[in-house]
Amino acid sequence: MTFTENDKLKALGIVNIFETSRPFGDYSAVAVLDDGAGVSYGISQFTHRSGALAEVVERYLNAGGQIGRAILTNAMPLLRRKSAVAIKKLAADASFKKALGAAAITREMKEAQEAVAFERYLGPAIGICAERGFALPLSLAVVYDSLTHGSWERIAARVTPGLGETAWITEYVRKRHLWLTNIRRLNATNYRTKFFLDQIAISNWELRLPVTVHGVRLLSVAAAPRESAAATGVLPEEKSDLEKAGEIASSTADKFDRVDAAVTGVVTRTDRAKSLWTTVGGTFWQAVWAVFGFLVGLPREVWIVVAIIAAALMLGYLYRQIVLGRIREVNNSDHTARLTNHY
Repeated sequence: MTFTENDKLKALGIVNIFETSRPFGDYSAVAVLDDGAGVSYGISQFTHRSGALAEVVERYLNAGGQIGRAILTNAMPLLRRKSAVAIKKLAADASFKKALGAAAITREMKEAQEAVAFERYLGPAIGICAERGFALPLSLAVVYDSLTHGSWERIAARVTPGLGETAWITEYVRKRHLWLTNIRRLNATNYRTKFFLDQIAISNWELRLPVTVHGVRLLSVAAAPRESAAATGVLPEEKSDLEKAGEIASSTADKFDRVDAAVTGVVTRTDRAKSLWTTVGGTFWQAVWAVFGFLVGLPREVWIVVAIIAAALMLGYLYRQIVLGRIREVNNSDHTARLTNHY
């Protein structure tokens, strides 16, 4: 059995949340890990010590990426070295980290990250599952997470041989959870295995959504165009100018609609607020005037007449606000109809 596109996207989304707190990654995320791995970067948090960061930067440069090119080129000799000295030196280089963050907006860097993520982690995870006969989405996510985070081979070797898929994965996750928990520099990351143990406990082997992953609610994996390409190992073709123009027009129209709706809502709420406060204010002043007239001993006819006049003015203003609100609603309806006909 082969994994579906959705199965791959679920694994990607879950592990990306572990790595960057976003379902489909943060291309510009730059951090320095305190476990000796050095600079960690991008959608799969490619690290210096693992060699993945060097691969990403090298791909970016070979693809012709220009942003931060000089700084990243100069950093390559240190990136290729995995000694503690090289890792520490590059981790302290602010210009290198800024160059990584800036380069993340480019197509070349995004494609470099996607390609390395597939080649180093997701592709091998799919291969391991095929070799072991694993067919469940949760199994793929567990293997993919282990390859991304590390320790797959070390922990897999400790699992009882001959178990079925669910029993093997369950024992593997339990052993990995204990391993992470008992290592001081790694115990803060045992939320990863805790998530998988929780899904195993409720038999969510299909990874039915929604699920909460490390505090992030993963509702759907349908809208992940670039990461969908990474999951299959095939990058999307460059869109034509006409397609790009269509997307820009559609995006612009959508933004206009959102702004228009927000403004309409504000105007409507403003009219209602004015009407409300007019009523409240009028009632308040009527009460004040009545008390004042009574206390100072004004003839009853005087303060009653004044109160009636104040009430009439208040009602007139309230009616004006209601009429203005209706006029705006009619105008907004006509405006919406014209926009609909136009598009």
